[in-house]
Amino acid sequence: MYALLYILGIAACAYLLIGSIMVFRKQQKKKTTLDKEVSLTTVRHPIIANPIFILYVAIPVITIIIAMIWIFSTQ
Repeated sequence: MYALLYILGIAACAYLLIGSIMVFRKQQKKKTTLDKEVSLTTVRHPIIANPIFILYVAIPVITIIIAMIWIFSTQ
């Protein structure tokens, strides 16, 4: 039962990560200039310097790790 939940959780995280990357790349290709002064770090490393994108990755990973620790500690 737990194996199915693990697989579904990992599949959902992978699906959302891939979707986020696709949206990120689509937005990056647009020729609009919304930000006048973008730092050089953000221009060079658009994914690493994006705190929202990091949270999209970090929160599901941390949640899965905590859930796994909790499940295995209660057995």
